[in-house]
Amino acid sequence: MSYNPPPSGPPPYYGYPPPPTAAPGSFAYVPAPVIMPVYPPHHQIDTQPAYVTNYIYPPQPAPEPVQVVEHPSTEIIDWVPATPATAQALYGKAFLAGREGWDGSPLWSIRAHHNGNLVPGKLAIKHKAAYIPFSGKEIPVHNFEVLCAPNHAVHWVPSSHGQVPPNAIIAGNTHTGEPLYLGRARHRGSFSPGKIHPSHECCYISFSGSEVSYKQHEVLCTTEG
Repeated sequence: MSYNPPPSGPPPYYGYPPPPTAAPGSFAYVPAPVIMPVYPPHHQIDTQPAYVTNYIYPPQPAPEPVQVVEHPSTEIIDWVPATPATAQALYGKAFLAGREGWDGSPLWSIRAHHNGNLVPGKLAIKHKAAYIPFSGKEIPVHNFEVLCAPNHAVHWVPSSHGQVPPNAIIAGNTHTGEPLYLGRARHRGSFSPGKIHPSHECCYISFSGSEVSYKQHEVLCTTEG
């Protein structure tokens, strides 16, 4: 099925990450006013395919968020309200969930309310930019909660197709009450945290304006025993 972009054109580019400096003597012709983001060279080749989701979310009348049910063993795991400006104070407490591929800067796990959903996503703390993957797009958020946990309390477990073990951490929920879990996947040199949506059988991350799905992923779990 072919995809026709909306009349308003492609989604806006938020200027993050910044494009690299063009090599001497090279040039590119880009018809104004479209801005084409250029990514830096990658240090590794992805070994699994990535898919930009075309899942159609039915329109919703902005329902009230349902109460998320936390994992019973999360007494030492905390979600701290923050903004891109105030999150800096959580260095040393926030859980390091991944890294940017283009500059190696840290990515933290967050969650934010959006259209009646509580959605896990990522915070690029060095660049003060937070995003969640939702409805095929990378949505910037400005009020969110940061996952704070000691390294000994949690660990990543390889998984696939949206499957999660019993000790997986519930980090959010859909407007219908389906749990969403903390996941991460490699994409274009980055190790990006996002959301595992079991009924969609995948992990979603956000990248360069889009929601990207992966069948192979990792899930964050509590350390038992």
